[in-house]
Amino acid sequence: MPFVIEHPGIKLKVSLEPVDRLLIHEEIIEPILRRLVEEIRADGVFKHPIIVDEKTMVVLDGMHRVAAAKELGLRLIPTCLVDYDNPNIRVFTWCRSLKGENLDRVLDVIRGLGMELSDSRLEEALGNLGREGVVAVLFSTDRCLVIHAPCRNLKQVYEEVKRIESALKSRGYEILYLTKGDALEMVSSGQVLASIIPPSVSKEDVRRVALRGEVFAHKTTRHVIPARPMFVNVPLEWLMMEYERANKLLQESLSARRVKRLPPGSVLDRRYEEELYVFE
Repeated sequence: MPFVIEHPGIKLKVSLEPVDRLLIHEEIIEPILRRLVEEIRADGVFKHPIIVDEKTMVVLDGMHRVAAAKELGLRLIPTCLVDYDNPNIRVFTWCRSLKGENLDRVLDVIRGLGMELSDSRLEEALGNLGREGVVAVLFSTDRCLVIHAPCRNLKQVYEEVKRIESALKSRGYEILYLTKGDALEMVSSGQVLASIIPPSVSKEDVRRVALRGEVFAHKTTRHVIPARPMFVNVPLEWLMMEYERANKLLQESLSARRVKRLPPGSVLDRRYEEELYVFE
């Protein structure tokens, strides 16, 4: 049986699950994976559970931790199982904000990839996201443009966003991954040259891609859940054990520890939008 946390907005089931049962929905960023593998190896523990749809075993948050567990040869991984159909779980996307100079150069780079640009008002442009042939919206302090390219599905749209990102990085632009609200604010305040807003992704899109054995481009989705467990700190040797024995040790360990609740907006290794259950 999992260790259950009853939150008003969601039931969290903490357990150790087989790595080979999990399905990721986003590609891995190699430098992040390398750092994470070394960090886990040095710590000797797996700190935070990944977040997983209990029905399909699709990983919602923790792609790189799954990849790190595989590279370390672990059989099991700390997992927080949730009901993905719970309306309190929301899925958003990441905007790409550009630091650098010369917007015209940015537009030339995009056109050089074979994409088309059309001027628009921001509200109208955002309303066109998700329509066939629309890749993303690019906006600066004085311009808003819709980026067009032939795409058959949402996965291909994000591949085009990835192509834009890679081309701009190769020309010296720094890419920041921001929420839509932060992206709009940083453009209006002049902290970034421009921001690129891609289309929304639904829960059905996430499941569909993962269940086909495919992945979206990196930094496609951003899942926000009502609460999440932190610092379960499972020794790596437990993650090599037989399933029942390892989970018995986990339940005994978690039951004996105090849990500190932190409000949304708390900062640990990063800022979290959800409530945190921190095991001490």
